[in-house]
Amino acid sequence: MPAMMTQSKKVSGKPFAEPTILLASDSERHGIAIHRALEERGFAVEFAGDYEQVDSLLKERGYDVVLLEVTGEHAVESAVAAALRVKRRDAGQFVGYLADASLETSGLAGDAVFPRNATGLPDALRQIMVDGNE
Repeated sequence: MPAMMTQSKKVSGKPFAEPTILLASDSERHGIAIHRALEERGFAVEFAGDYEQVDSLLKERGYDVVLLEVTGEHAVESAVAAALRVKRRDAGQFVGYLADASLETSGLAGDAVFPRNATGLPDALRQIMVDGNE
């Protein structure tokens, strides 16, 4: 596992031929940059815009991964609330956070915490998807 990621659970279940990702962020500017980086690396990504839209989009269609980008301490509570809503709906849904190292110990409750690094994120996601399906 790369040192750049904290992980408590791997994605499991069906193989990920074309993994689908639902991305939400408290910052449209940062979220769009992450969205673009993931799409450029071959991921199918839908941008929810904010944490509140996650619920309705998950009801419309399923996603392999839900990513919640957290740009600062001000957003931790909202991101965790969104993750808890997702997990209550489907405990097996993979929920990951994109957060700075200083936020990794801020009570983020999910399956993984990834660095907010658009360059390294696609490889970290692929590693989890591959390792979780071997």
